Amino acid sequence: MPDMERSRQSWDWLTSLRMPARDDGAMKRATALSRLSEVADGLERAKVWSGPCVVAGYVFGALLEPAGDLERVQLALVIDEPVEDVPWMSRPRHLEALASLLRFDRLPMSWWWRPRAWPVWNHEITRAVCFWSATTGSDQGGFDALSVGRVDTLEFVQPAHAEQLIEELVLELDIGRRHLADAVAGFYDRGWRREHTGDGVYPADHLWWGSLGLPRSRQRGDGRSSLNRPRQPAPYRAFGATSCSVWRLRPRMRSLVIKRNDCNAT
Repeated sequence: MPDMERSRQSWDWLTSLRMPARDDGAMKRATALSRLSEVADGLERAKVWSGPCVVAGYVFGALLEPAGDLERVQLALVIDEPVEDVPWMSRPRHLEALASLLRFDRLPMSWWWRPRAWPVWNHEITRAVCFWSATTGSDQGGFDALSVGRVDTLEFVQPAHAEQLIEELVLELDIGRRHLADAVAGFYDRGWRREHTGDGVYPADHLWWGSLGLPRSRQRGDGRSSLNRPRQPAPYRAFGATSCSVWRLRPRMRSLVIKRNDCNAT
């Protein structure tokens, strides 16, 4: 019994090391809009910087509901880069460096990158609203509508019908598979590892994101196939981590969690 108690205390201590995922408390709507305005101002400043080109910023999720508090602001950032470089759930090092410069990691929000050639919507982003673009700047009318909960006046971007969504997902699935295959092939290559390491991100993280970005096909009751997001692996589900907060786990803690899960499996 003493050994079991010590093990429990050790595990409690380990879970206390989890980095904050910005999702452990409700946020007022006014606060969320204030943070969204900060993002728009940052993107406006970044237009003159050299490097990645963000062409538009979209918001989706709970902020588009008529009322109520929310846990975080969810963003989709459209960039002018090839689709092969930015499949769903990928976090290229240079784009994450831009997000860090804009202090996104200090704000209660989650963000995803979307290439310009693809629609902003997919199986996770069912509908979105543009709050900033490189050509017109901030959409003040959209901010005003969100502040009073008049979401019915917003211009949503969403698939016209289910078949359009399926066609897009099939295309993205092919790109995502190739991206993951490249990551697997280069995982033990020193040059690839060097290019994909930095700012707290490690080569294994890219494999994790690549696997998360692959929607899987399953058979529905009507005989047709649907696409679904893969389940989170057990080590991270144990922490209640989201797809955007996993990479913030400390490397030492991450290895301990995986080791513990392997021990339990045996």
